[in-house]
Amino acid sequence: MKHTVSLAIPNDKRYVPLCIATIKNALHLARISDEDAVQIVDAARELLFNAVRHAYPKHMSGTIDIDIRFLRHGVQISVHDMGLPFDFEGYMQSEREGGLKRIRHYVDELRFTNLGKKGKAFTIFKAHPLDFSDLSFHPYSDLEDESPASLKPASIQIRDYEPGDEEAISRLIYNNYTYSYYKSLFYYPKKIRSLNEEGEIASVVAETKEGRIVGHFALVRVPDSNIAEIGVAVVDPDYKGKGIMNAMLGRIEQRAKEMGLDAIFGEALMLHPFSQRANLHHGFGESALLLGIVPNTVSLTDPNAVRTSKRAAVLVGYKILSGASSRTIFLPESYSDLIGEIYANNRLQIRPAQKRACRETNLVSYELSGYTQTGTLVIERICSDFSHTLRHYLHTLYKKHVDMIYADINLMRCSRIDEAIGILKEEGFVFSGVLFYRRGRDDYLRLQMPNSDNVETRQIVCHSDFCRRLLSFIGEEIDSF
Repeated sequence: MKHTVSLAIPNDKRYVPLCIATIKNALHLARISDEDAVQIVDAARELLFNAVRHAYPKHMSGTIDIDIRFLRHGVQISVHDMGLPFDFEGYMQSEREGGLKRIRHYVDELRFTNLGKKGKAFTIFKAHPLDFSDLSFHPYSDLEDESPASLKPASIQIRDYEPGDEEAISRLIYNNYTYSYYKSLFYYPKKIRSLNEEGEIASVVAETKEGRIVGHFALVRVPDSNIAEIGVAVVDPDYKGKGIMNAMLGRIEQRAKEMGLDAIFGEALMLHPFSQRANLHHGFGESALLLGIVPNTVSLTDPNAVRTSKRAAVLVGYKILSGASSRTIFLPESYSDLIGEIYANNRLQIRPAQKRACRETNLVSYELSGYTQTGTLVIERICSDFSHTLRHYLHTLYKKHVDMIYADINLMRCSRIDEAIGILKEEGFVFSGVLFYRRGRDDYLRLQMPNSDNVETRQIVCHSDFCRRLLSFIGEEIDSF
């Protein structure tokens, strides 16, 4: 299987260091953080020594198989043997202390599988560190409940997350999506707790007077910025339509202000108008239309949704919280009207930045999203020979076989922005929109280029007049190539 490392050793403790070295090297290749790698290795060491010492009767030789598997959402290591049967549940419920019990302190999951005549296997799983820059645009509407908050039953309390809520949150997600929710880390209660404690997310829950958690909403911090996505929003199916989602969103916005965030944003899938309408209803200003961001593996159960086998688009909406009434940017001539409307959508005026000579080199980088299979060029400034620099990075992304390539140009620092846009358009890029406070506290103009025939550009549903105008403009640019 792809992304799997396998090896087999005798039940001899002298071979354990070889396994540990292999695991360490594999984790390094997969770019697992040092902190997580230490915990994974500690857990694997416990499993291996346990198998070597106890799997087979004394003086009996046997083989121990190890599989190291890298999934999109974490690392899984399995240790299999053909040794003695084992009562895992009885052992874990006993008062005995041992390595297997220590393992649960290191990883997110420990599983035991009795394979009958094929032996037994212990499996550990450790979720990857959460990187929301790779998982920005989700395929579900998180604002499905437009009921007024006043409909919320008086017996339901909206409050901030407290330790102990995490298992109920995971179960809420399961009850809404089974195991189809793409942010799979939220199926691990320990990860929900650690993310809240570390400040990477800020959860809000709805609780009945009996102590039952029936709703969850979260602010998800975006790395290298002072903004957050609103998401991971679920309501118990028995409590939908009672205004709970609206009530939680009200607390989410309050939390965002208490945290001093500059903005929050949400995304609406463009296969039906409902989530777009909900975002507008809650005061979000339309800012960008992203083609092909949603993988074609996503399917919707809504019978009113447009059906497509291609990668779908989303509409991004922001709510500015910083109190700013204007932003100083380099306004490109080619897109001045559309950009002006986007800033007006978000109640912001544009102030022209002062042109300045560039005495430095190009400042360009790129980002990859494994989940969405997309790449993004980040252009902070351009000076001489930008065309050569751009093609170098484009060829790098082409070799990664990404389906969509985006280009984010810093509106506040790239004084030669019209030149940058012209060169990007020559390569096939078209307009997308504006991402506010996206990196640091700067705004970015986003362009986009499909790098596959598997990107939906026609079966796209718009709710608002501005969305239709934006879609029409993007379509005309695509048709011009």
